[in-house]
Amino acid sequence: MKKCLEIAASEEMEEIVCFQYQRMMRYGGKWHMERRMALPGCVFLAGSNVMFLNKNWQGAGEIEQDISLIPCEPPYLKELCRNGILIEISRGVIRNGTPVITSGPLKGRERLIRRIDRHKRTAEIEIPFAGDKRRVTVGLEIYEKEIQMSGE
Repeated sequence: MKKCLEIAASEEMEEIVCFQYQRMMRYGGKWHMERRMALPGCVFLAGSNVMFLNKNWQGAGEIEQDISLIPCEPPYLKELCRNGILIEISRGVIRNGTPVITSGPLKGRERLIRRIDRHKRTAEIEIPFAGDKRRVTVGLEIYEKEIQMSGE
């Protein structure tokens, strides 16, 4: 982590980002809002000199094994963040087996959703990532499930 702070403090760095998402967790008989890492082990860097980043990161010891430094243009996840690096929890309903998001960053982006876990109040979305696609977990609370009966 010390090396991350050194890189972030350098004049060559414009931005260093570790994306997080909100999710609801129930413990102690109450609901709590928590933050989790959206892409564990990935740090996004924006700076003017990629060689500087690679050269100065070498020899960072065990951190080098655990963290991927990704020099890139602003990632797609940034579009889901209202302020900064936090992807807020979305809310929605399921209508005839199809999710309809009523509020939050996934509103209008239902096509990204690949899997919903109603118990954990999360969704897996598929986003463009480093020239490929990657699944990322984000917070999603489904508060209602509507089923239309046939013949009505």
